[in-house]
Amino acid sequence: MALNIEPAAAKFAASGGSAIHHIVNMTESRLGFKVKSSNNEHYRVKPVYGFVPPQGKTPFEIIRLNGPAKDDKLVVQWAEVPADEEDPQAPFKAGAQAGEVILPVKSE
Repeated sequence: MALNIEPAAAKFAASGGSAIHHIVNMTESRLGFKVKSSNNEHYRVKPVYGFVPPQGKTPFEIIRLNGPAKDDKLVVQWAEVPADEEDPQAPFKAGAQAGEVILPVKSE
């Protein structure tokens, strides 16, 4: 897999909380990413778009708002991007997507 998430799962109290995870680039290429959620009502992610340098990692924060306990997921889509790309949304607006990684998110 070209991209991984560490830790590979997230667990929150239904009353809310936050956690820092890292998007890890396993390739020699610069990657752009976009994070999507199955539950936008109870989860916020910062940043939603970004870049991960070759063989590097980028932190992102998951924020869980108060709400009913349920199993959800975050989907991190990624695409290879040129070194001079400055807009992390551009590849996805153009329809680029090389792959995706799913992060299970559980609240209880």
